[in-house]
Amino acid sequence: MVIGVRLMKTYFMWCAGLLLAGMLLGEVQAQGVEAEGTSPINGPIGVAKRLALQDAIRQALLQSNAQVSTTTVVSSRGVVSDNVRFTARGNVTNVVILDEWTDETHYYVRIRAQVPGVIAVTNRALGTNAGVRTASLPASPVPSGLSGQYRRKMAITQFHVLDRAQIADLPNIEIALARELKRRLDVDGRVRTADASLYLLPLGDDGVMSQGRILDALPAAREVGQLATEFAESLGVQFVVSGVIRDMGITRHLLGVRVRHLELDVIVHDGITGAEVARHRLNESVVDAGLFDFPTTLPVLNDKFYASPFGQRVHRVLDKLVSMLVNDLNAQLFTARVIRAEGKQVFFDAGGAANIKVGDVLNTFQLSQSAVNDLPGQRALGFSESPASILVVTQVQRLFSVGELDSETARLSQGDVIRFEP
Repeated sequence: MVIGVRLMKTYFMWCAGLLLAGMLLGEVQAQGVEAEGTSPINGPIGVAKRLALQDAIRQALLQSNAQVSTTTVVSSRGVVSDNVRFTARGNVTNVVILDEWTDETHYYVRIRAQVPGVIAVTNRALGTNAGVRTASLPASPVPSGLSGQYRRKMAITQFHVLDRAQIADLPNIEIALARELKRRLDVDGRVRTADASLYLLPLGDDGVMSQGRILDALPAAREVGQLATEFAESLGVQFVVSGVIRDMGITRHLLGVRVRHLELDVIVHDGITGAEVARHRLNESVVDAGLFDFPTTLPVLNDKFYASPFGQRVHRVLDKLVSMLVNDLNAQLFTARVIRAEGKQVFFDAGGAANIKVGDVLNTFQLSQSAVNDLPGQRALGFSESPASILVVTQVQRLFSVGELDSETARLSQGDVIRFEP
């Protein structure tokens, strides 16, 4: 009995110790991180103050095991572009300005910020306390496993078919492939997608010209890149993916062996310039693969299809295409379009779903009103760009963000470009 009482006392003391440790740890994790930021004074004092605050937030994140990606372009005139991307394990909240001061060449800011889940580290700075003010900087959620990469967005159109007799046993396979590719990319999660499987992008480079038009409102285009640009803008995407079913036919070999072929092309167009940025061709052959007999009421890519040798090969090819397209898009610059501008305040079409964060610093570019054509004047080569200003992200919603230009004179218009240039 005595032993039982002792065990109970030991158990309760152990539980109390765990509770006390948890409370103490919670207090430690709730402490603020102090950091100092600085910026050279090369123009209006307000710009220098904002950049110093941005630098202080960056330093606070670095203390809390964050990763900060930056790139700066410098010319004889000074800094002409500066990009900052924050990747923190916690979200910085409750940013308080503890002190700010200047000397002849620089502006300084000292802050305290809360970084949940991180033990506080203090970076003490010189200077007197000139009052405490709070800067409201709400943070945006980041999908698990995606915090280090901006997520590009693509539209996937239906596949062209060079010989429709080869797919007579696979109804609507050209649409089903596009939708299945979109579904697998969504599951992968590294890029965002838009369903454009009902649309067909003409592929003039291969001599495959569609008689259908993408969206009734669009006029007939003279070349593929021009239409890709208009299409991307209408769907709010950065890239347009199209494809060609070059071969799904069956050939017979010696001793009656049947071989079914699977040859696909996949092409990626940039939505800003219309330029082709990637192209892949996959060529497979499956022995002893014949025709399918599907009820017309069932989708073609069903369990019965994937259980067949040919369906298993299609399954592997689609998985390979997911990896290829993710690599293609992540190798390109992250861009977004301006959807509204009100003076220095700019709204653009990328938000928390794209991993944009409050405090990110992006470059902005004004696009020319008309496309640049080649010498004959018959092919659009894209739009000329003029660097405008640095944009500091101040608000993030799921599908859009708001930023403030670091220039008193620069102005953007709908359709201009926001870009992160690593």
